[in-house]
Amino acid sequence: MEEERRGMTVKDLLIRLVLIVVFILLLLWLFPMPDLKPLNNQIFADNLDRMKQVAKSYYTVERLPKDLNSSKRMTLKEMIDNHYILPLMDSNGNYCSEDDSYVEITKKENEYIIKVYLSCSDKQDYIIEHFGCYDICSDQCKVLETTTNNGGGFGNTTNVTKVTTSGNKGKLYEYQFSKYVCEEKFDKYVCPSGYYLVGDKCIKDGSKVETIPAHEKIINISSTDTKDAKAIIDSNTEIVPASCKDSEKTTTIDANKSNTVVDANKVNKEQTITADKINKYDVKGAAYKTVTTNSNYIIVQNYDIIWADKIVTSYKWEYTATLNSLNPGLAFENDSEKLVYIRQWEELDCLTCVSTHTVYQYFRYKKKVEDYKYSCAAYPGYTSYDTDKCRKPTTTTKECPPGFSPNGNVCTKKETTYNCDRYGSDYKLDLEKKTCTKTTTTYKCPSGSTPTSDERHCKRTVTSYECPAGTTSIGNNKCQKPTYSCPPNTSDTSYTLSGTKCIAKTKVKVCTCPDGTDETDDPTKCAKTTSTTRYTCEDYPGYTLQDKKCTKTTTTQEKSYYCTDDYTLNGTSCVRTVNVRDTINAEKSYNLSCDTQYKWSTSTSIPGWVYTGNKREIY
Repeated sequence: MEEERRGMTVKDLLIRLVLIVVFILLLLWLFPMPDLKPLNNQIFADNLDRMKQVAKSYYTVERLPKDLNSSKRMTLKEMIDNHYILPLMDSNGNYCSEDDSYVEITKKENEYIIKVYLSCSDKQDYIIEHFGCYDICSDQCKVLETTTNNGGGFGNTTNVTKVTTSGNKGKLYEYQFSKYVCEEKFDKYVCPSGYYLVGDKCIKDGSKVETIPAHEKIINISSTDTKDAKAIIDSNTEIVPASCKDSEKTTTIDANKSNTVVDANKVNKEQTITADKINKYDVKGAAYKTVTTNSNYIIVQNYDIIWADKIVTSYKWEYTATLNSLNPGLAFENDSEKLVYIRQWEELDCLTCVSTHTVYQYFRYKKKVEDYKYSCAAYPGYTSYDTDKCRKPTTTTKECPPGFSPNGNVCTKKETTYNCDRYGSDYKLDLEKKTCTKTTTTYKCPSGSTPTSDERHCKRTVTSYECPAGTTSIGNNKCQKPTYSCPPNTSDTSYTLSGTKCIAKTKVKVCTCPDGTDETDDPTKCAKTTSTTRYTCEDYPGYTLQDKKCTKTTTTQEKSYYCTDDYTLNGTSCVRTVNVRDTINAEKSYNLSCDTQYKWSTSTSIPGWVYTGNKREIY
């Protein structure tokens, strides 16, 4: 009856699982997932519009580009850094690229064009909008009255222009109008990240993990636990007399310090000082002469210099990594890298498994440039120059050498020299002032000093005060000398002065304990301790004492798991990886092609066209 009830339970469980799966499939068929693409496109369009509004408020007349066909650009990062806008988030919950996204405004002949480009993880696209006169111009532009109606996207903008014709009676004119026309042209098929393109399909090769319950196995395991037994020491203490004798203990202490004041010694010293230096100058004008030198022109060859082509002459394969895999077919080679099969070996599926799997090892290499050269072969008339450049002779010019100036058929240089030869060797040339100077030096002793045999030095007597040896100065020509003394002797202690220290000798009684005994608080008594050691397992209930160890043997049942076939054990489950392929339709990518069209008309307005400001008289 037990087995029969268990079989019914498994059957009921399987039936319920089948009913649940059928119910889920029915729900998916009746209520398919909503198409979120329109919502995603709306989020992207809202972000584009926010960037456009920031640009329109930022680019005032003063900030607009000034020259025809010139542009100004501002990235999304610059908008965020300047607090013009908050970070933009796409439908995937990711922030859009701040460096790749931007707004760009370009000046045309009679208008400005703004381009708003946004790059997010779910989409990259741009819009273009034209600014008429009333959008950004000053009052000088009011010769045109323009009404612009934006239809919600690029290519749906309608412009109606009315031309003011007052003051032109009796004349017939043609007016020039322009219209910016754009159309989308199919470019290529594109696939989402992770897919590769085959025709108009996107394919992604991958894998999935299959999981089934592991098989159970029960094992009886006996184990013995061993612990150190507790050691108990029983001790007995006996008091015995110490061995004592009279002795003398020597210690050192600081002596008592006192100071004695004495007069400093007066000392007269003779000091040598430098005499004052007095210079007298005799200044005369320097003599000069001018010499003219001629030189021929230098012929200079001019060249046109360009960069040479860099040509790779050889490559090498460079090892980058080692890859271990269960896939035997990963080896490949292309123009930039290759994966080379090296060896294979067998490994157990798990530590307790008997089944094995094969591991394949590969070396990964990348192609790197090993050598290259520079060539001018693609540029006729050019020759190699300075390793990586090419040059070709062009024109020749004539130049004068450095310091020379053109003078008809020659180059001329005039040089003027100065000297003091007419005044004798005592006069020295000052080239900056163009003078000759003779210097006469005399010396004079300062007040309070007398001359010496050397006219450049003088002598004087200086009085100072010095402290006798062993004393230090305390100011006011006074010095102090420290003296030291020891405390008076007592019946137990005597003191002897030694420099700045006192040596004290004290009578003491020295006691020592016999071997095998320890000191006590009373220095005249010693303690003798005897002890015995015994072991017990009283701290480990259920354990048995063996020698100095406590042991206990227990038997437990352990449940283990294993897998069969090509599954790998993972906890209580068996898993394996199988290859799968996902195929979806590729998306079409379009390029936007835009052009400005022009036409002349005698009408003062054309629906959909913008007046350029140009007109011509017919008669």
